[in-house]
Amino acid sequence: MSFQPFLLGSGLSGWNLLKSTLSMQKTLFNENTSIVSDSKYFLETFPKINTPEDITSDPRVMRVVLGAYGLSGDIDNRFFIKKVMQEGVNDPEALSNKLSDRRYHEIAKDFNFSGDIPNHKLEANLAKKVVENFQNKSFEIEIGKSDTDMRLALGFSHEMEALIDTIGSNNSAWFQILATPPLREIFQTSLGLPTEFSQLDIDEQHERIQEKAMRVFGTSQIEELGSDQLSEQITNRFLIMRQAKAISSDSSLQTALVLLSAIPKLQ
Repeated sequence: MSFQPFLLGSGLSGWNLLKSTLSMQKTLFNENTSIVSDSKYFLETFPKINTPEDITSDPRVMRVVLGAYGLSGDIDNRFFIKKVMQEGVNDPEALSNKLSDRRYHEIAKDFNFSGDIPNHKLEANLAKKVVENFQNKSFEIEIGKSDTDMRLALGFSHEMEALIDTIGSNNSAWFQILATPPLREIFQTSLGLPTEFSQLDIDEQHERIQEKAMRVFGTSQIEELGSDQLSEQITNRFLIMRQAKAISSDSSLQTALVLLSAIPKLQ
C-alpha cells in the first residue's frame, strides 16, 4: 500500500501542521514503490550516462532528472532538453544562457555535455543530489494536488537556496525571480502586488518589486531574503495573503447570493 501525503488544513495553520509532520511524511512517501524503483534505477544508470541521448531516450531517467529540477512539464520536449544539455553553459550563446528561467541553466550546468568530459562525471555527489531533489519535488507535486499554495510554500526555501548559489548580482537575481514562475508568484503575492503587475514593462516590474520588498521586508538583497528568518516570513505572508483573498472572494459570493435572493421573482 502506497503512502499518500496529506494536509490537516489550509493557510498558515495548515502550513504549521504540515511542517510538524513533514519529516515523517517524506520518509513514508520516499518508501513508495514507484519512488524507490525510479531512484534505484537512476542511481544504477547514472554511471552509464555519456551523452544527452542517454538521458532523453530513457523515460525513467528523464522523469528523475527533469523532476529534480522542477521541469517535469518538459518530459515530452526531448529535443529541447537535449539541446540545453548539449550546449551547456560555458558559451554565452548557449541556449540555457538565453532562457530567462534559471532552472534550464541549472540542469545545463549539472549535465553539461559541451566539453570533453561531461560535467556530471566530475561531480561526486550529483547523482545523490538529483535523487534527493526528485524525491522532494515529487512530494511537493503530491501535496500540490490538494493545495497548490502549500506546494509553492514547500519549494520556496529550496528555490531561494538554488538562486543564491548561482547569483551573479542582486539585480540579475531579481530578473531571475520574475522569470521563475514559483518564485514570482510567492513574491508577487506576499508583497501584495496585483495581477496587473505582470503587464508592466519588465524593467518597471524589476524596479517596483525591489522597492516593495524594501518597504515590506526591510531589504531587497536576495541573500538576506533567503535567510531562514526572512524566508519563513515571506512564506507565512504569502499564505496569509492567499487565505485573505479566498475569504474575501467567499464573502463577495455570499453577498451576491443574498442580493440575488432579495430580487422579487418574476410572476
